[in-house]
Amino acid sequence: MADRSPRNGARRRLLQAAPAMLALGAVPMHARAQTTTSARPVRVLLLNPNSSDQFTELITREAKKAGNPQTEFVGVTAPLGPRYIGTRTSSAVAGHALVDALARTLSKDRHFDAAIVCGFGAQGAQALREFAPFPVVDMLEASVSVALQLGARFSVLTGGANWVPMLRDIIVGLGLDRRLASVRSIPLTGAEIVADQDKAIASLAELSERCVKEDGADCVIFGGAAVAGLPRKMAHRVSVPLVDNVAVAVATAELLAHHIAPAKRQGGYPSIDSVGLSDPLGKVLKQN
Repeated sequence: MADRSPRNGARRRLLQAAPAMLALGAVPMHARAQTTTSARPVRVLLLNPNSSDQFTELITREAKKAGNPQTEFVGVTAPLGPRYIGTRTSSAVAGHALVDALARTLSKDRHFDAAIVCGFGAQGAQALREFAPFPVVDMLEASVSVALQLGARFSVLTGGANWVPMLRDIIVGLGLDRRLASVRSIPLTGAEIVADQDKAIASLAELSERCVKEDGADCVIFGGAAVAGLPRKMAHRVSVPLVDNVAVAVATAELLAHHIAPAKRQGGYPSIDSVGLSDPLGKVLKQN
């Protein structure tokens, strides 16, 4: 009998999606623009799970750099919750804020072709997929899908020591513990990375090589908005491929928008009364 557990189901979805995502993500940016200019323009919703408008602006800028020139990116900031997600508690609160942000957006504008949860390791994509009328891309899942095609084992570099066990738990939950070489924390804050990219690149290159030599990584995922764009600037300094979480998520969203028909809602969800939620989110629970 086939194993239909959620964990193995998630892994199968990653493995099935990975080759196509890698094929698109591996094409240089200018080449992708040339080969897709005849395709219809798409709209991608960028959902920031924390309540920082500055982060939303940053991720929107990086998405535009990584995406097709014809793609329209619309950034939305969570209407409540933490400014920064750095603990399990703040992550749980941000999950509520993320669902609320999508519910509020859909109450005014449903004309999107895909959405990206713009937080590496942010929780909530599965909940969004219950009611979003378009594909929802998780940045960590998209990055791991590509990493699986680049070698037997991968490492993850991120910012903030608290994220190390959190990300490890998420990846293990996907059934990929045997493919995970390590999760390491970048010894620089996001502000320091943005302020001095030369220093950041030197530090990231050194840490990436440690992942290779000490942990046995065949590729390294850079997780977080602050490191977006850095892999292409430092690829020549590292002996294994580097995965840019923002670029890969954008490529995945564009791929799904152009080539994959959105899944039809299966229905069967209970209608749930609620207290204290925003009107749009309350209606989502009621209408499910």
